Amino acid sequence: MGTDRPFSELNLWQRIFTEHWESFVRAWQAQHHRPIPSHWEANVQKMLSCGDIRVGYCEYLCPHCQQTRKIGFTCKSRLCLRCFKTAVDGWLQTARQVLFEGVVHRQVVLTVPKEIRPLILAEPKLLKAFADAGARAVQQLVAQWRPKKKIKIGIMSVLQVHGRAGNPNPHLHMVVSEGGVDQWGQWQAVSYFDTKKLRKLWQYQVLTALKKAVRGTPYGKPWLAKLGRMFSQYPSGFDCHAMPESGPVERLVIYLCKYVSSPPISIRRIESYDGERVTFRYDDHRCGPVTETLTAVEFIGRMIQHLPAKNFRMVRYYGIYARAVRNKVHALVAEVLTGLQRVAQQVREWVGRRGAGASGNGRASEVGVCRGSMD
Repeated sequence: MGTDRPFSELNLWQRIFTEHWESFVRAWQAQHHRPIPSHWEANVQKMLSCGDIRVGYCEYLCPHCQQTRKIGFTCKSRLCLRCFKTAVDGWLQTARQVLFEGVVHRQVVLTVPKEIRPLILAEPKLLKAFADAGARAVQQLVAQWRPKKKIKIGIMSVLQVHGRAGNPNPHLHMVVSEGGVDQWGQWQAVSYFDTKKLRKLWQYQVLTALKKAVRGTPYGKPWLAKLGRMFSQYPSGFDCHAMPESGPVERLVIYLCKYVSSPPISIRRIESYDGERVTFRYDDHRCGPVTETLTAVEFIGRMIQHLPAKNFRMVRYYGIYARAVRNKVHALVAEVLTGLQRVAQQVREWVGRRGAGASGNGRASEVGVCRGSMD
């Protein structure tokens, strides 16, 4: 791919794509016998023009020295390492409007065996079935805990399709409220989470959803039997983790959303580029720090293969966080949380008075009942 911009204006990420994009396109089309996805081409073109004043700019005038400066427009491409912070800020603003302030949350991570990852990544509709199955598994777990109350919890689901090295690894990170609304419109705390049961529920929901999605499609014949056998191959279910959040949920949201708003690695993780090969590093959960070297064409393929199709939602909301439901229960939840905060303040004051009476210089202990504030 050619560009009229001098390399001094391009960052290292843009240089790699500028010099090797056309080679990557030829290699990919020869292997797959079809044109590259149109959203790949569109995002690369936008990313390479990011900051180029010939595409558009804002001009600023200093009122003191009268000097002017032109700042090129950003591209807002999902492939751009310059613009991802703006995208993260956008996701965070949305999360602030959706997640109830003062509600305790926990992170739930759902993964699947390597054998079925290629199927999940094959088409957007399979990715959606994958994400919806995760929400149903968590909702079913809570429903089985208190079946008569029919508690509806809130879920923010973040779909990640790659690992830290850019390798294909679809998995779900879910921000789950530790509370919900029961069938009588009352707020109920939900601290129960049995991961052994969730493993089985997650396995059933995702395999059932995928079998339904591939039936009657070209994927049906090669995959239906494989999916059915996975119940016996993994008798204890599929892996899951559930970790309570002790601090503000905002930190978790930022961590998760940056992975759906940018490529798998950042510029600072690229250690060297000699014009043909790229060396980069990442932290592996099992092995620790890892350094890997790929050809530039392989590197581009690793980074771009996870780019979602246009308008595909990588972040989804379920239960009381779904748009249609949230507005109806917002006033109820706000009233309940205000009451909890009032009780917490009374407890702190009581403990403070008791501590002061027992010791002149004693400090009151803190009792907190509301965590996960988005402010």
